Amino acid sequence: MKNHKKHSFSASSVVACFLCVLFCAILSAQTKTWTLPEGAANEKSPLASAPDVLKKGESLYKSNCAGCHGQAGLGDGPNVDKKDRAHRPANLTISRNPDGVVFYKIWNGRKDPDMPAFKSRMTKDETWAVVAYVVSLRP
Repeated sequence: MKNHKKHSFSASSVVACFLCVLFCAILSAQTKTWTLPEGAANEKSPLASAPDVLKKGESLYKSNCAGCHGQAGLGDGPNVDKKDRAHRPANLTISRNPDGVVFYKIWNGRKDPDMPAFKSRMTKDETWAVVAYVVSLRP
């Protein structure tokens, strides 16, 4: 008779593996098709973090971003097709992109899934104010 070893996996191990794979898939999906310059992850905002910057960022976010990303940044705005899960806007509350990456995603946009580029609609300082506000949505 052959000696067969039984492998036992705890439920928590299986869940941890699943969450790890899911997290990697989310990160991979968030970086596809973006135009990001080398070093974007290390770029820092030229604006000091202050209440007036957050207020400006919130105002710009509500008028330019909330239609898709939602008032609370959950990716559930009124302009979103709730049935089209493949093209749903990012949930900004769980995003862990560095500030520079967020800036360039807003600045450059992308085609698929569609995210408009805001470099023709906002100044760099306005975009950095939106970045400050978006980061403030994270728990």
